[in-house]
Amino acid sequence: MPKSNLLSVTEANFEHEVRRSTFPVLIEVSAPWCPPCRAAAPIMRELAERYRGSLKVVEVDGEESPELVARLGVRGFPTFVAVVGGQIVKTLAGFSGRSALEKLALSLTARAAP
Repeated sequence: MPKSNLLSVTEANFEHEVRRSTFPVLIEVSAPWCPPCRAAAPIMRELAERYRGSLKVVEVDGEESPELVARLGVRGFPTFVAVVGGQIVKTLAGFSGRSALEKLALSLTARAAP
């Protein structure tokens, strides 16, 4: 996956950026050689911009962080993991299009509302 404006999360910064985030977090776990991951990347960048201030959108390179991939229970790329309050609340395996990602992001921002 080409580098983007999304925050890259690794084992080293996962605790701070995801577990302790005051915002819900949407993680894309991907690999550079994965065509569906590359297709999802621009949508994830759009969601990061659209929901800035209410949702943190991050990426994990599955090849660079295999321990984190295992900890998240990811079995294939891409996988999208929704985290609220440091806990995984939903996992979406595979890329099924823009609307599925938008729906997931919207559901996370609704959880963040007071």
